[in-house]
Amino acid sequence: MANLLLFLFAGGLLALGLKRAFRESELYRGKVSGSILGGLSVILFGLFCYGIFYVAKDIPSADRALRRGQTAPDFSLDGADGRPVALSDLLKRNRGVLLIFYRGYW
Repeated sequence: MANLLLFLFAGGLLALGLKRAFRESELYRGKVSGSILGGLSVILFGLFCYGIFYVAKDIPSADRALRRGQTAPDFSLDGADGRPVALSDLLKRNRGVLLIFYRGYW
């Protein structure tokens, strides 16, 4: 709830800034940078709203996430030597397995 209040407060500040930018651009005809930056701010605000309220619906809920002590579903990946390594094989040989998920750039 507090996040939405902050979001609304930021939207209000953006509206006040846009009002001021348009008023100044009318008074000083040669300076339109405030209007351009205000328009870009509205576009970014709209994209943020789209991401938060529309795209975020596709994120799975935390209810389906694993809890401490639960066994991870079995999967297999290629090891460093190219041979497949299954989680079930590692659990047969070891008491526990630490899974680290890293998003690499290779």
